[in-house]
Amino acid sequence: MLRELIVEYGLPLVFANVLLESLGLPLPALPTLVLTGAIASAATLGSSPDAWLPQSTLLAIAGVAIAAALIGDLVWFWLGRRYGSRVLRFMCKLSMSRDSCVSRSEGFFGRFGVRVLTISKFIPGLSTLAIPVAGATGVSLGSFLIYDAIGAALWATAGVAIGSLFATAVDTVLVWLDWLGRGALVIVAAALVLYMAARWWHRMSLVRRLRMTRINIEQLRALLAGEPPPLVVDVRREQGRMIDPYVIPGALTLRDGDPVPQLADLPRDRKLVLYCDCPNEVSAALVAQQMKEHGFTDVAPLLGGLDAWRAAGYTLEPILLDAAAKDMKRAVAKSASS
Repeated sequence: MLRELIVEYGLPLVFANVLLESLGLPLPALPTLVLTGAIASAATLGSSPDAWLPQSTLLAIAGVAIAAALIGDLVWFWLGRRYGSRVLRFMCKLSMSRDSCVSRSEGFFGRFGVRVLTISKFIPGLSTLAIPVAGATGVSLGSFLIYDAIGAALWATAGVAIGSLFATAVDTVLVWLDWLGRGALVIVAAALVLYMAARWWHRMSLVRRLRMTRINIEQLRALLAGEPPPLVVDVRREQGRMIDPYVIPGALTLRDGDPVPQLADLPRDRKLVLYCDCPNEVSAALVAQQMKEHGFTDVAPLLGGLDAWRAAGYTLEPILLDAAAKDMKRAVAKSASS
């Protein structure tokens, strides 16, 4: 059944599957590339009686996959350029790793830059998110197309090559699937359910581990009006501040890396309020946990983070990204003496 579907539709099936995956749908295209490559290879070598269109060579399969991937990626690149952090948060709402997807993608992009696009399709979760991050951070269209095309070519070629190299093994699997009939669909569905359940359990475990008291926006406003005010700390990655270059007025911005040395000069009883822009305040909670482990006694994440502050209509302060590192020591020294 699966073999007949691939043989009959071939290239259109590859194009549709890759395009839909690149647009964000949970329809893995690599298995389709492997199966299509295996069937095409077997037919080309004469070891399979399956009919196969002459133009459906291994090179054509890879070419169709690359074209589909670039079309889908260009859509997300434009959305990232147009809507910035909003499109990233929307995509993370659809992700099973929504609590860490933005920070992980920004971390990869901050470390490797646009070059990460050459390997992003091999990393689950990063393959789609890296594209709008590239658009949101101002990567030029030319650079994006070069690196994304290289990444798409490597990914598509790898999938087709695996299918070609293991054509006999893949053919054996297809024979078993044909024998199982509808039972094969049940097995695939069960595997998908187990995978989703494992991802959900991992996410819930992370949320439970980081369960701690949050401070809401009104509580923070009241604290800022008192004496001494708390030190508000922006724990977003530098890449995230490039996409959304605004902070809560007076907030201290941390550089990427270990936050503890950056705050080491502060009194351990100084009240710290940490905020980020991720679901469930995961980044802020992780830093708060680290600070508590190093002796800080009064640390709490801001409920809702920067989005909640913005939604409440309170003032935001533009940040000069080039000056952030220079201001770090000055801000810490001032807070330590308060």
